[in-house]
Amino acid sequence: MRIGEVVKKYGITKDTIHYYISYGLLVPPKKGTQYDFDNTAIKDLENILELKELSFSLSEIHKILSLTRISGMKNRSDIEELIKLYSSKKDECELELDIYKSRIKSLTSKIVDLRFKNEEHTQQNGLPLSMLEYICCPLCGKGLSVTNATINNQSIDNGILKCECGYMAKIESGILITPNAPKSLYDKPDADRELYKDLPPNMITLFQKSYNKMLDYLNKYPNDNQVIMETYINAYFFMHNHIEYLNPNCKYIVIDKYRETIEMYKNLMAESGCNLDILFIADDSNNYPLKKNLVDINIDFFAANEHQFYKHSFLLEKILPYMKDESMFIGTYFYFGKGNRSMKNLLSTYPESHNMNFSREYFLKSIKDNNIKLIDWQEMGKTTDSGNNLGFGFHEKGEDLHLMTYLCKKIST
Repeated sequence: MRIGEVVKKYGITKDTIHYYISYGLLVPPKKGTQYDFDNTAIKDLENILELKELSFSLSEIHKILSLTRISGMKNRSDIEELIKLYSSKKDECELELDIYKSRIKSLTSKIVDLRFKNEEHTQQNGLPLSMLEYICCPLCGKGLSVTNATINNQSIDNGILKCECGYMAKIESGILITPNAPKSLYDKPDADRELYKDLPPNMITLFQKSYNKMLDYLNKYPNDNQVIMETYINAYFFMHNHIEYLNPNCKYIVIDKYRETIEMYKNLMAESGCNLDILFIADDSNNYPLKKNLVDINIDFFAANEHQFYKHSFLLEKILPYMKDESMFIGTYFYFGKGNRSMKNLLSTYPESHNMNFSREYFLKSIKDNNIKLIDWQEMGKTTDSGNNLGFGFHEKGEDLHLMTYLCKKIST
């Protein structure tokens, strides 16, 4: 057979055949410039393919073929040598079989655990009664009365919150929903966590470095009975990704403009067995139904950036009234180095955006202008490519996007 016929019959490429020839596995005779596969060459090829199926390496196959070619397998010692080769490969396969059996057992166990977790019914947590003391009217500062409440397990599933000044909010599925509904035409709830998808490995590495540093900051303040708050979770939600590190003796407040996003995360946290006292608030303003001077630690992963996609103000300034004196701000701020094209893309995609978003200089100046003391900040690194991620579609490839992790303190007044 000619080489084309061999390729067609045995389903291998010409390159593979030429490699086998150069390696010395195949020695077909030549007629002129063309290889002519006689019965011996065909038999060798079939032998090679069979031995490959038995997991022999090319060097092992070469050794077996050499034994056959030299002695024709008529020498007893050569036959014993071949038996040893086959026996050694059999032992290897048995060892691999045991390894694969162990892996199959572990994978089966993981599948069963995940299916059980996915199918088990978890009672959804309501608004904890213990969090009512932190709630007040955002208009006059007075307490809110609760009516028409459905209470289960020391939490409110549904109810109405009223103030004598006329302010009214509601509790649905354990979420405090204010009258401040989302207004932006350029934003939408990320209930499917699209913003976590299509992040390239280098971006995920920067995220993890930032997470690690934020956890390091957070561990410096391990006191019980603190109130810890996180806002703007529609993009990225630090608490949810680090539930296992959160102090169960603290109280938590989570705020976003989209009820859908809050409900999705609330359900995920409940299904994971999270038993933290969390007050979930759906509100598109920064005038929250919370008492002033309440929060000990504010967590910000991209929240200051996301705030400025839709508002011409500085997030930390807006939440300052809710922070106690000497309270801490722990976060990661994203900024461009020389990102002129990226900022142009951003302002085109999000016309409501602050033109100083993603500006390190603006961020540091705003902290100083608002009597917030910068205790520490560290560069986590930069990337020139955010991939095809939905959240960074405005980032021009080739321009530097930096992540800066910070620790700040509210100065006593």
